Amino acid sequence: MPSQESSSLSILLLDPRRHRWHRYLQSIGETPGIALIGSARDLTEAYNLTEHEHPDLVLIAEEVTRLGNFPMYAAMLAALEVDCILIAAGLRPASGPYASITDVDVDRAGGLGPYLGTRFGLRRQPVKPCPGAHISDGWKTVVIGASTGGVEALIQVLSAYPKSCPPTLIVQHISGTYLPGLAQRLDRHCAAQVRPAAASDSLEPGLVLMAPGNDRHLSIVPPGRRCRLVPGAPVSGHRPSVDALFHSAATLGPAAVGVLLTGMGRDGAEGLAAIRRAGGWTIGQDEASSTVYGMPRAAFEMGAVAQQLPISRIGPALLSAAAQSTERSRHG
Repeated sequence: MPSQESSSLSILLLDPRRHRWHRYLQSIGETPGIALIGSARDLTEAYNLTEHEHPDLVLIAEEVTRLGNFPMYAAMLAALEVDCILIAAGLRPASGPYASITDVDVDRAGGLGPYLGTRFGLRRQPVKPCPGAHISDGWKTVVIGASTGGVEALIQVLSAYPKSCPPTLIVQHISGTYLPGLAQRLDRHCAAQVRPAAASDSLEPGLVLMAPGNDRHLSIVPPGRRCRLVPGAPVSGHRPSVDALFHSAATLGPAAVGVLLTGMGRDGAEGLAAIRRAGGWTIGQDEASSTVYGMPRAAFEMGAVAQQLPISRIGPALLSAAAQSTERSRHG
């Protein structure tokens, strides 16, 4: 477990209570020094993520400990020297050998992220990009979210890309069956390479990665050199979720550029706000050029959009933002 002087904490969330997920994930994503390496609904998902990612801490809903196969998972945590904290649903901490907090403790602290930040003495200043977060060739990392009408919007944006473009990750709400064909279509319109992401792909200039299928979330692994495909419940009603990708990009601080395109609903709005608060640059598609002005409207109305543009101008604008020095303030 990191000491009180530690500046980073990697955590895994194991909680089947889906109604709490959004609050937890949003709070964690907005807290400097905390990296969410995954979220699991059951012990099988948690076992696999713990084995492969080796978090510092696992947060476990109290009811999970009453499952018959929990002792096996507990033995694994002990063997790997991974600590855990139980989240009790009631007003009293859970009994037993593990540290425990209640939902009341979490709410009183202002969220799970602030609670952990205070408990483990994590730094509170805005996140600065870690070595390697500002990838080679001077590019920042670009994350793009889209839904209804997004295919044509993405074609316009990626048509502006040079062969050596900023490392880019995309979540497009689409059936996983059609994703490979969409990636091929976008690749034909883009000078850089466009393809579905694979687990632990490196983020490199000239490469555009798309969230594959509908069974995992696409996210960035701090300090930003590779991506991860994370199993878990839908976030903001979707899997893969734009919010899940954007919250992970917020850990890059000023080395991230977030772009939210046309789409129904509000997936991506909270994540875009997290990117902006962390010092990254944010762009939203305007109403006139959107097929459905839902997702970008939600982001704009909550102050998450630093620059609202018609789709024809977004490609050049994001390239300009991704090429600028991370030392420059993006909020002036």
